[in-house]
Amino acid sequence: MALELIEISDEHRRLLEKLSELIPDLEPDAPQSLQRIFGLGLIALTMQVADKARQEDQKDLVEELGALAKAIVESEEW
Repeated sequence: MALELIEISDEHRRLLEKLSELIPDLEPDAPQSLQRIFGLGLIALTMQVADKARQEDQKDLVEELGALAKAIVESEEW
């Protein structure tokens, strides 16, 4: 996917630029960096959903989400 297809607001662009100052291998214009950030966002969202599922005693969903997040983290070698 071409980076030009993703619309990023000015606020998000400023945040990406600031993060790139703090994280040496983050390049705001590189698709790989955006994919990494997207993956981290998905993991954060997964944690929120899993927490809610845990509160509602949905053990199967919690286990499934945990396994998926773990697989992503391991594949990225974070």
